[in-house]
Amino acid sequence: MTGTESSDFRDVRVLLGMDRPAARVLVALFCLSFTVVALANLEGVHSIWPSLLAAGLVSAGAAVIIAVPGDPLPTVHTLALTALGPIACALVLWQLPVPGWTLDSAWQIRAVTVVLVYMSVRGRAAYAFAGAALVILTSGVWSDATGQGWGTGIRLASINLAPVLMSAFFAFSIRRVGLAVFRLRERESERAADEAMTEAVLRERDTQLSRLDLVARPILEASAAGHEFSAREREDCAVLESHLRDTLRAPVFASDPAVCAAVDAARRRGARVILLDDGGLAGASAESVARIRAGLIEELNSCEDGTLTARALPAGRDTLATIVSEHVTHVRRVEYDRSERVSVTVRTDDDVPEPAALPGRR
Repeated sequence: MTGTESSDFRDVRVLLGMDRPAARVLVALFCLSFTVVALANLEGVHSIWPSLLAAGLVSAGAAVIIAVPGDPLPTVHTLALTALGPIACALVLWQLPVPGWTLDSAWQIRAVTVVLVYMSVRGRAAYAFAGAALVILTSGVWSDATGQGWGTGIRLASINLAPVLMSAFFAFSIRRVGLAVFRLRERESERAADEAMTEAVLRERDTQLSRLDLVARPILEASAAGHEFSAREREDCAVLESHLRDTLRAPVFASDPAVCAAVDAARRRGARVILLDDGGLAGASAESVARIRAGLIEELNSCEDGTLTARALPAGRDTLATIVSEHVTHVRRVEYDRSERVSVTVRTDDDVPEPAALPGRR
């Protein structure tokens, strides 16, 4: 599971379908509807642009509800949505004619209520109540400032409390169910991953057994029948034994047919080849692995005697792999690092210092 998938896995947006195209269509229709209502009730207002700005802000708030990931809703976006209600109300209410305004003129209260309801569902019920209270306070201040008394504004805006309260109960219930659903999904995902891993292991085991049966059965049957092996056949047995050992100790190298062919050829020429895999190439790119294998083949083709050791180093190191060729007169070391650099070091017998004489001896 990737990081993004993991972060979305417990997002209530996914459970409620807010991340789907249908949700975006519904939000677009919602924004279109209250924008049409706002444009239809501009008669008598002191200025048009505050109403248009309020419609834009509420549209942005609705988009935030379905677009911003995270559960609960991130704090920055939550604070912005909490402040959205009083700001939108102040923009619209102070432009209404008094007297002469209607309930449809105060469209922003219903629009903001919808945003607060879904903010509560997104896990921010307390902030939703705070936003509703600020809307009521703003409406009361407006009605009192315009000579209508506090009661008019409070009655106008208090209708948003009931939906927000219901959304809080809904959020409490749905989030408990959602937690259980998320846990079931995680268990199912873990079970599927375990099954896939087990299947891969069994498939690899069957492949190895089939390969072993193909290459080893004739030799074992001949040995059981008392066959007298020739020198060439004994050499073939030794090479096969080494190859089988390579498949266990260095699968990253032994899984490549070209590498296996070069290794077998070097061993038949009299060289001793040791392949080791400590897992460092498991996370390397395919290009890096191919480059190291090609370098190993090149070293093997030039190896006539001595010992050649190729090792994939453990994960987390700067060096991915090393190839060391030990000969009678020199030692050649090739290193491959993560930055795709290749360093070659050759040490001859002349580079090895003479052992220091012990005290009292000459």
